[in-house]
Amino acid sequence: MKKVAFILNPISGTRRKNAIVNHINRVLENKKGYSAEFYRTKAVRDAYRAAKDFVAKGFDIVVAIGGDGTVNEVAEGLIGSNAKLGIIPMGSGNGLARHLDIPMMYHSAVATLFDENTESIDAGMINGKVFFCTAGVGFDAVVGEKFNSSGARGLTTYMEFCAKEYMKYKPEEYEIHVMGQKFKEKAFLITFANSSQWGNNALIAPDANISDGMMDVVVWRETPKVNMPLLTAELFTGTIKYSEFIDTYRCKEIKIVREHEGLIQFDGESMLMGRELNLSVVPHAVKVIVPSGWDPIPRLIEMMPQQFRDFAATPFKEFVNRSLKGVSPDHIKELIPPPIKDFQKQIKDIVPKLKDIVK
Repeated sequence: MKKVAFILNPISGTRRKNAIVNHINRVLENKKGYSAEFYRTKAVRDAYRAAKDFVAKGFDIVVAIGGDGTVNEVAEGLIGSNAKLGIIPMGSGNGLARHLDIPMMYHSAVATLFDENTESIDAGMINGKVFFCTAGVGFDAVVGEKFNSSGARGLTTYMEFCAKEYMKYKPEEYEIHVMGQKFKEKAFLITFANSSQWGNNALIAPDANISDGMMDVVVWRETPKVNMPLLTAELFTGTIKYSEFIDTYRCKEIKIVREHEGLIQFDGESMLMGRELNLSVVPHAVKVIVPSGWDPIPRLIEMMPQQFRDFAATPFKEFVNRSLKGVSPDHIKELIPPPIKDFQKQIKDIVPKLKDIVK
């Protein structure tokens, strides 16, 4: 009998978790050879401690239900063990899950778990602190701290914080030691990328390989404000690596010395750290359960707004087959589900706010 532990963060992302737990229980009723336990986190580092406990109890699979912060803690608890990491993405960005092609729909993500197809992934370590997706200093760490402390969730909220902080953020000067070279650079941010993206398909390091024993270190140099809209577009199209303001170093270790201690983000969670930052790579630190094949429907939906994904988890195929065959455009508009209409309204509401902030 294989033992599966589900570690759930009740406050990650924007979705209710009861429906996910109910679905998992229904799936387990029809699965032979598996037993399961559920654990809900209550505080920071709780997921890490729970994962360590489940490993000590001999669990075969430990599943993180939450965002990149929750995945970070659970994965850290599995380093050096034979337990497999499962991910049911429920965060605001889900950068690691997206990089690994894990479906954003929880029904599909749960189904993936029982295939038990695994991939060994590296971990990054900065001054003893572990990360699996990205870490970074500069603008993204500042925005992450504001976003996490606000208690709000969702992409539109994050965009608001980006716009507000961008207008007042001042780039810092960093001393960079890499591959036997030392130089200084004034940077908007520096990202240590184990995977290709921050989350929400923002591809800061499009060529990053999470299993190659190397780290892509992206230095986003001080940039004229007029260039930021183009750079933002390049971020989401995977072409930012070609920008004249971006330098990328692929290495096993790097040292960054900044002007003073400050914030650094690890998988979306910001914390204070000293002036000197020493990065190293832990090769093949954890085995993660990933999809064994490519399904176009989950990949299509993962690019959609969160509200649409919530609606689409089960009835998407049926909705398409039933609603979009042989009907007029006007009829299709009538069939648009409320979650999509709500998202459209959010976008309309946020655009004037962003314009006011920029002014």
